[in-house]
Amino acid sequence: MLTSFYPVSGQQLLNKYLDNLDPTIKLSFIIQDQEGEVLSKLNADKKSPSASIIKIPLLIYFMKNVEEGLISLNDSYQLKSSDKVGGSGELQFKPSGFSVTYEYLAKEMIRVSDNTATNIIIRRLGLKPFQDWLKAKGYIHTQLNRYMMDFEAIEKGQQNYLSPKEMNRLLLTLYDGDLLTKTSSLKVINYLKNCEDNRALPHQIPDGVAIAHKTGTLDYVRGDAGIIFGKKPIFITVLVENFSEIPEADSIISTIGKLAYLEFSR
Repeated sequence: MLTSFYPVSGQQLLNKYLDNLDPTIKLSFIIQDQEGEVLSKLNADKKSPSASIIKIPLLIYFMKNVEEGLISLNDSYQLKSSDKVGGSGELQFKPSGFSVTYEYLAKEMIRVSDNTATNIIIRRLGLKPFQDWLKAKGYIHTQLNRYMMDFEAIEKGQQNYLSPKEMNRLLLTLYDGDLLTKTSSLKVINYLKNCEDNRALPHQIPDGVAIAHKTGTLDYVRGDAGIIFGKKPIFITVLVENFSEIPEADSIISTIGKLAYLEFSR
């Protein structure tokens, strides 16, 4: 039994599912309503490798730079061979000199989790300025310490991190308009609605229910964070570690997403 689970009345289905989950699975999550009230949580302060979920705060910081006139969505960039990295994304297969806009890069960073696009954006914004911005906003566990697919950095112990609690806080402040203008906030949310990896949180949600989210995947962590736009919007971040294979982690995340929707969002 998951003894660290935080019980809240009226969520019997979720409680039962968690109580019967394999105890060797390392799970951390938080579910909140639009007022920030915690509806359910488990290990919500746990600092874990972020995988590509870190691209959510990066997108917000990118849009903040756009608002401040430091970068334009219409600025063009010519792809270099040195930009290309593996993993997710299609830019790695484009020829050197391929011209794109920064808006295209931002969209692809979320839509298909394009790592090449992400690294171009990080280089434009700067690792340290982004990290300083996070710290100034009070985010301690949310950290971007390396580029995507930088295995040498990983071997040196440089990892990207987040906690469910901090990621939910970021989503709540985005939704409330506390980070960006209304126009920019809506743009970010629309980018997140176009995330094409629907194997986790959206997988068991009824068709027609919009979800603005971003998944993340490493060999040792699978997660998803986003906003489920049911009758009552809910904010949810789920991270799974110590799973045997990705489909097992996806099943856990999607089941939590379904039960959260059924109990809190309809």
